[in-house]
Amino acid sequence: MNFNIFNRQKIADGVFFNAIQETKFKSNLISVRFIVPLDESTAAKNALLFPVLLRGSKNFPDIGAIRREEESVYDTDISDGVYKRGDTQILEMRMRVLDNRFSIDGMDITARAVHLLSDVLFAPVMENGIFLADYVESEKQMLVDDIRAQINDKRRYAMQRLMEEMFSDDVFGISELGTVESVCAITPESLTVQYQDLLSRARVEIFAVGNFDFDSLGKTFAKSFASLQRKNIVDTETCAMQSAKETVKTVYERQNISQGKLSLGFYTGVTVRDPNYTAMQLLNIIYGAGVTSKLFLNVREKLSLCYYCGSGDNGQKGFMTVHSGIEFKNEKKAADEILAQLEEIKKGNISENELRDAKLALIDSAERIADSAINMLNWYFACVMNEAVITPKEKCEAIRAVKTEEIVKIAQNIRLDTYYFLCAKEETI
Repeated sequence: MNFNIFNRQKIADGVFFNAIQETKFKSNLISVRFIVPLDESTAAKNALLFPVLLRGSKNFPDIGAIRREEESVYDTDISDGVYKRGDTQILEMRMRVLDNRFSIDGMDITARAVHLLSDVLFAPVMENGIFLADYVESEKQMLVDDIRAQINDKRRYAMQRLMEEMFSDDVFGISELGTVESVCAITPESLTVQYQDLLSRARVEIFAVGNFDFDSLGKTFAKSFASLQRKNIVDTETCAMQSAKETVKTVYERQNISQGKLSLGFYTGVTVRDPNYTAMQLLNIIYGAGVTSKLFLNVREKLSLCYYCGSGDNGQKGFMTVHSGIEFKNEKKAADEILAQLEEIKKGNISENELRDAKLALIDSAERIADSAINMLNWYFACVMNEAVITPKEKCEAIRAVKTEEIVKIAQNIRLDTYYFLCAKEETI
């Protein structure tokens, strides 16, 4: 069996074990990702769950005990994360663990590390079947601080606000962290109910990257999930954006700031499941992703209309964004030039050098997938979510085959949907 390509098996209802064998790393990687629909009523609770789980488990009842166990197992590292992908919220527990080949005392490093991971995930510290109030309240405050920190990071804040305005009638507009109000409303009881629902209904994707005994590891996880009552597994489909708004949605938000943040959202109509998505990725690079892009060379360098200006495409929903930092007085000039550069692509004004540089950049990104376990994990996780497994080598072949006219054809359908400008209060302009 060639694990380097990809191996995947179902080990329980809605639970999948994904194996990628690579012997060149000293440390291996295990990731357990719970995938649920984005929902305003549960986003904050889901975002809070794994931080609370990492506060203590049955055999390791506090942070200190967990840390000591990590250190004793050859400095194993366990961490959590919460992400948004399309219309889903993803909760991850990730573990970096030294390969058993490097054990100097005969310890089965993987087995002991997985025991810790399983204890954290499935046997949290509870009192009368409820999460400990102290742990919940402490993590609530940290989550609230994270949400409020977005407001202080104006670049990140503008990006989030564009999404909220662009997708105000779509679940994609919901933050994966929830809101301050929804976090404050969480109780140990409500969080416990959410935890139980997650274990029974979430789609679960387990990834093991490195040099494992995959058969044994898969059976270990299968045994853990066999003890759970899994039923009514949630739907994790994403609904792509169908069209741009008939009239561009324009939003001006005023704060006491010294630099404007101009963010534009475009409908592209191209998703990761479309055969021409590689051409869309190249279009994005040519337009605004990198130092050879039209936005960088013209809006920033040639005309000096912004401090930064770049584009990004979202293949799950089928849209593209442009984010820039500008002087307030340059708003119209910057916006006009950003749109003008897109028109250049629509007219077919793409040089051979621009196409070559874009292809080289995308190929380089694909070729670097094998450089780290986390790159490999994220690559094949995307394949799983897209329901189409493609190797980095196959991706490179697809990149090389794209023609200029394919990019121009895609550009014809791109439309401005939402215009958002975070600017100063009127009296300070």
